[in-house]
Amino acid sequence: MLPRDEMAFRWRYRDLLLKRTLTTVFRPGDRIYPNWRGYCEGEIVTARIIRMPGSDERGVPPQFDELRIPIRIRAISVSSIDALGRDAFSGSSPDVQDRMSLAEHLRHIYGRPLSAFGNQVTRIAFAYIG
Repeated sequence: MLPRDEMAFRWRYRDLLLKRTLTTVFRPGDRIYPNWRGYCEGEIVTARIIRMPGSDERGVPPQFDELRIPIRIRAISVSSIDALGRDAFSGSSPDVQDRMSLAEHLRHIYGRPLSAFGNQVTRIAFAYIG
């Protein structure tokens, strides 16, 4: 299980983190603490890179590489995916730039449609520390 003070990122986003260009991520459902894998505004967490994905359903933890990047949660909000405007995607990865690509991205990563999460997404904006 991922510690509460860590945020996992897929390997393909490693360079974006190193270049500090990724500043916005989306997660399915309500990820505001104390909800499952939730965060709070102002909280400092460690960005980690998944070398090999795990499975929550099977109890298999992911394997991480050695990179640890401290980030501060600047803003966090939960909304319907349909309520996201174009500006919501500022700072997101190049493959997630609109509602359609976000829905597909989350389905691919989590293996379930967004409807399984009540059609809600959590937008997390963060800043790099140091």
